[in-house]
Amino acid sequence: MSTYEQSRQVPQIPLAANERSVLLSISRIASITVILIGCMVIFGWMFNIPTLKSVVPGLVTMKANTAIGFILGGSCISLWHRGSRESQSRRAALICAILVLTLGLLTLIQYGFGINLGIDELFFKESVGAVATANPGRMAPNSAFNFLLLGSALLLICIPRPNYLAAQFLTILGFLIAFFGFLGYLYGNAFFYRLDKAFTAMALHTAVGFIVLCLAMLFARLDVGIMAAIASPTAGGLMARRLYPAAIIIPPVLCWIILIGWRGDLYTAEMGISLLGILNVIVFSGLIWWNAWTLGQIDRQRLHAETSLKKAFESLEYRAKMQKTLSTELATAFSQIRTTMNELEASASATAEQAKAADAQAHRSRSLSSGGKAAVDRTQTGMNTLEQKVGAIASEITQTQQQAAQIGEISRLVSHLATQTNILALNAAIEASRAGEQGKGFGVVASEIRSLADQSKVLAQKISNLINDIQTAVASTVAVTEEGIETVQTGVAIAQEMAEAFDGVAQAIDNIFVNNQNIALTAQQQAAAIAQVVNVMNAIDLNPHETLSTSGDA
Repeated sequence: MSTYEQSRQVPQIPLAANERSVLLSISRIASITVILIGCMVIFGWMFNIPTLKSVVPGLVTMKANTAIGFILGGSCISLWHRGSRESQSRRAALICAILVLTLGLLTLIQYGFGINLGIDELFFKESVGAVATANPGRMAPNSAFNFLLLGSALLLICIPRPNYLAAQFLTILGFLIAFFGFLGYLYGNAFFYRLDKAFTAMALHTAVGFIVLCLAMLFARLDVGIMAAIASPTAGGLMARRLYPAAIIIPPVLCWIILIGWRGDLYTAEMGISLLGILNVIVFSGLIWWNAWTLGQIDRQRLHAETSLKKAFESLEYRAKMQKTLSTELATAFSQIRTTMNELEASASATAEQAKAADAQAHRSRSLSSGGKAAVDRTQTGMNTLEQKVGAIASEITQTQQQAAQIGEISRLVSHLATQTNILALNAAIEASRAGEQGKGFGVVASEIRSLADQSKVLAQKISNLINDIQTAVASTVAVTEEGIETVQTGVAIAQEMAEAFDGVAQAIDNIFVNNQNIALTAQQQAAAIAQVVNVMNAIDLNPHETLSTSGDA
């Protein structure tokens, strides 16, 4: 079972957060109630409504100055709740506190020195001989003293550096004075609300107004002073919040009940005192038992919580040892991982550099490939031109071969003519010899013609031989030319294939160029990511225990 689950199962001591909120709400409501009480009394004085002035006909009236003091006191608490120390509301609250203190002080000066400062009937006139009124319109001295106490307390909580302890002490004194006045009306004891016949008596709703104002002041701040112990979330604070209301309310109520029975002659005074003692014992015994049972429950919860916490601490101690071992192992693992990541970072950086170098090489290869492609294109163009020129040469050689054949035919005709001429010259010589002297000159001519015919025949034979040599050479040239044409055609085809191959190489180099760029970008990203991981690993390695404790808490 985890510590979190154990903590959820352990009963907790009840805190006073909700009760604090309720008490603060009571303070605000009580301050507004005091203002309403004062306003209703002023309304009663304005329209002469006896019920609003004295609650019950025949009782002393609440004086107008007392009602104004309640309005100022309630307004002071309301303004104090509304603003911070530097706000306009706090300054207005401070002014109200000073006015309350001044009102009480001036009234006490009038009683002490037997003078009339003219403040009693400043707003409303009261008839002479009013019920329990020494001076018309003047509040009771205990009311004036209460305003002095509570005005001082209000001033202490409204100043820039408040003194809540002193303010709460003065407020408790004011509460006791007002409570005595209220009990005087409850028990019919005039001394509690009128000290002497020479003084004005405290009105019933004046006592109630002071009690409500004191509650508003006491519950205004619960975390300091006397109220801190009462509002604390401890068992003592819980007991105080349960017993104080009972201690304040139950004994006066029991005394009032006993007093009613005694006044009705149901029992003697001794019996009434005995009954009061017995009832107090019974009621407070019940309250003590209830608080003891509650504190016992809280103590059992505390013991249960201590046991659970002990188990939780043992579990945490064991986990701390395990975490310490784990931290050592993780520190070693982190060190190894950091070393590996450093190597990976170096490898990634090298890969990135190599990718950049490959990118540069691919760029240069791309340029060379473009140049090679251009050279192949030029070679292909030259081979095409050479093919055309070789073809033209072959055509010329073919024409030359044909012309040489024609010359050979002419040479054969010349040789044939020389043979015929030689035969005719021979015949002419024979005829000249037959003619004798007449034919001697013709014989010489015939001899010359025969000699020329022989020379022509020899020359024709030489020409024929030359023609044969030319035809043989031309035939060889034609064969070589045809082979050259085939070679040129093969070169053109090879150049075409080279051009196509260079196109493929250029495209492949383009792809390699793009891939190298992608590889370089990826390698740079990997290097950056690995560098971040290395930084994280270094940070973890610098403070592994804190990391483990954080993960353990999570």
